Amino acid sequence: MEKFAAGKVRARRYRNPKIGEFFKEIDLSEKKSTGISKILRELKRNGSPMPEFETDADRTYMITTIRIHEGFETENENFAQKMSEVLKQKDYDKVRTIVNFMEEHGEITPREAETITGKSAATVRRYFKILVDTRYIVAEGSTNNIVYRIVTNLSEDD
Repeated sequence: MEKFAAGKVRARRYRNPKIGEFFKEIDLSEKKSTGISKILRELKRNGSPMPEFETDADRTYMITTIRIHEGFETENENFAQKMSEVLKQKDYDKVRTIVNFMEEHGEITPREAETITGKSAATVRRYFKILVDTRYIVAEGSTNNIVYRIVTNLSEDD
C-alpha cells in the first residue's frame, strides 16, 4: 500500500489487454499504471486530502476512496469566500472580479466578463473553465447565448 500512496505501482495482470489497447487508442485510457500518479498529483495541486487505496494481496481488485475537498462542504459561507478557499491563490486572483460580479448578480455572460476584467474572450473562457471545474457554477444555454450561474443546490449525485 505504501507504493500506492507514493504513486509507484504497477499492475500485475490484465484482464484483457486488447480492451486496454483499444481504450488507449481512443484516448479513454493512458499507458499502464499512470492513473494513480496523476490522481495524487492533481489532488495535491488542488489541496485535497490524499486518497485511500484498498486491495488484496493478489491485487484482484482495488478500491480508491477520494475524499471531498473541505472547501466544498461548507454551506454557510458566501460564494466569494468558498472560491477563495477552494481555488489556489493565483487562480482566485485571476477570477476574483468575475466571482464578485456573480456574487452580486447571481450570473454572468462571457461578454460581461470580458468587459469587467478587460481580458480577451480566450482568457475569459479559461477563467470560466477554472470556475466551472469547482462545480460551484454551471454554464447554461447555447454557445452564443451562454450564461454562467452560481449553483444554488448541490445534489448528492453531483
